[in-house]
Amino acid sequence: MTATLIAVLGTLAGTVVAGFMQHLTATRTARTATTEQRRKALAEAIPALLAALVGHREQQYLKIVARRDGQADTVEARQSRYAARSAVTSAMDTLFMATRDSDLLALAQEAVDTAMALGDVPADELDAAGLRARKAHTALRTAGARHVYA
Repeated sequence: MTATLIAVLGTLAGTVVAGFMQHLTATRTARTATTEQRRKALAEAIPALLAALVGHREQQYLKIVARRDGQADTVEARQSRYAARSAVTSAMDTLFMATRDSDLLALAQEAVDTAMALGDVPADELDAAGLRARKAHTALRTAGARHVYA
């Protein structure tokens, strides 16, 4: 009778250990999948923001050149600028959904702020403002790559 009881307890203990190991494996697999999903979302969000920033800066430079050439602002030009600005805002929203990293988000905000400021700087400050925007862009690109491939 004792041998039977020991055999049953051994079988039960083995079943509990096997179930626990399956649970650990499933949890680890789920964590790995979630981590990979977050990395992928970040890998998409950062380039999207960088591209939107390039598009916005392009629109700002086109506005500045048109002013230098004495061209009147057109409805189409304003619509293009607003669309570029909206693309930046949407891309920034996506980045906020992809990460909670405050350092990365601060770099992104700096890149956005410097790009947005381009259209309002006096002509004699344009080169310096453009340089700040490009440096902020590069800082975001570099940090983004580090986060995606860490």
